[in-house]
Amino acid sequence: MLSIAPLFALVDLNNASSSELLELNGIGKAKAQKIINYRASNQCFKSIDELVNVDGISKKIISSNKANLMLGVCEATQTKEAISSLLDVILDPINIVFTVVIFVLGYIDQKTGKDLKSQIVSVGVLGTFVGIFIGLQAFNPEDIINSVNDILVGLKTAFFTSIVGMGVSTVLSVTQTLKAKSDNE
Repeated sequence: MLSIAPLFALVDLNNASSSELLELNGIGKAKAQKIINYRASNQCFKSIDELVNVDGISKKIISSNKANLMLGVCEATQTKEAISSLLDVILDPINIVFTVVIFVLGYIDQKTGKDLKSQIVSVGVLGTFVGIFIGLQAFNPEDIINSVNDILVGLKTAFFTSIVGMGVSTVLSVTQTLKAKSDNE
């Protein structure tokens, strides 16, 4: 028996718009909206058969569309994971120490008028080397695939501390330049 490929692209149940859902058999505007509402309140579909939980969607509708459906990565979950990952980086004890040192130097620079911007950048760069060092400690050249995660954890520290150091230094430079210009006017 010959298999006939779908005439249109697969519809990603976890990310499809209302108009994309309308391409499915037996799905009108109301059912498309119900699918979107269900997806939003349940943080996406875990399986295509879960569609039966949407009011008005029968097993027959699911069966007639199954070949045209797919489950993509849930954007809502992806956003939540990205926020969680960012919080993990910010709350990492090493990053907290470097951030506190950078902000203390920034405060001293601002209050005393001493130019500590190069020291602030240097602390950020030091954090970069510390992060790379941390990542390399767990690296096993004989098991590169399983060592990648450890390197990435160290690189998060490396980039975070550099971003904070350069960011604080840049903000101080801009505010001091603007203050100097307003004082001269």
